[in-house]
Amino acid sequence: MRKIKLLHIQLLPLLSGAQNMMLNLLKGLDNNKYEIYVLSKPGGSLIEEIKNNNFHHIPLNSLRRNLSFWDIIAFIGLIRIFRKYGFDIVHTHSSKTGFLGRIAGRFARVPKIIHTVHGFPFHQFQPRYVQKFYQMMEHLASRFCDKVVFVNNSERELTIAKKIVSPNKALTIYNGIEIPDIKKLKSTKKTDNFVIGSVLRFWKQKNVINTVKVAIKVCQVNSKINFVFIGDGEHFDICKQMIKEAELDKRILLPGWQNNILDWLIGFDVFLLFSKWEGLPISILEAMSVGLPIVASDIKGNNELVNSRNGYLIPVNDIDKLTKVLFSLPDKKNVLIKLGDESLKIIKEKFNIHNFISGYEEIYEL
Repeated sequence: MRKIKLLHIQLLPLLSGAQNMMLNLLKGLDNNKYEIYVLSKPGGSLIEEIKNNNFHHIPLNSLRRNLSFWDIIAFIGLIRIFRKYGFDIVHTHSSKTGFLGRIAGRFARVPKIIHTVHGFPFHQFQPRYVQKFYQMMEHLASRFCDKVVFVNNSERELTIAKKIVSPNKALTIYNGIEIPDIKKLKSTKKTDNFVIGSVLRFWKQKNVINTVKVAIKVCQVNSKINFVFIGDGEHFDICKQMIKEAELDKRILLPGWQNNILDWLIGFDVFLLFSKWEGLPISILEAMSVGLPIVASDIKGNNELVNSRNGYLIPVNDIDKLTKVLFSLPDKKNVLIKLGDESLKIIKEKFNIHNFISGYEEIYEL
């Protein structure tokens, strides 16, 4: 029997949230049924992972993150690639490649086109005209695909209400994650202090500068609390300088990107993510999978993972409340154990890898 030729399109060849979820899905598919390709910009750690899993990689040099003349070149390149390989399914990720890929797919007569929304490019922190522009672009692109998959219910309901995506095309498939074997992990914790940790990209979406300001304030008052912020990005040097000026280099650690994320997570007492906007953050899912209590901003995506059963939700503009909650955590160790147990239970019930993979298999095979 001929294999189904499946192409996933990513813009950046990184190993961040959307790319890792894509890899989790592709690894779970039956390789006797699917011939798997991934297209992205060349270079980067994603490509090594693609090759390690015996998937095919197609580089497209003309892909750019920002709007530019190169988008026309990329669009033409996508049509040529689709026609050359004769894919049965094209599955796009992210806003730029989602827009170009869906329209190019229809021009190339791809039989089935799927797009996953990991978080829309429009959000409340943008000027209204920018939001309207992105909504219009998403509405246009949605007309060129068969299904639009949302990783949280909030965005699906929002786009249906605003008539951006038709109800018959919109569905929610929650990101799913495997439960790790804790016994095989090696904790990186090197202190008896209470550790509040995070895994994030250092940029405006993750609200990292305000989060580090709060961490500095907490450390200055409570000598028994340490912080670890794993990741890198545009605001990394700013945060590093803030911590240096506060003379807290030894208590607020910035180890950069790490490959052994789970080893770091089991060394945390609490996981923190105070983002401004999200899809369904993989970092929170990973933290929950090792049984951590969560402190998160009360925004869409986050509030479908976190509630009073497994952590604390803080209004995204309420820095004082965040500070107060973090101050109080070392005195709530018994409560935190119960919250962490609930995190693991929620993953097993709702965000497990089986539900995630079977949800996509169902729409692939319709």
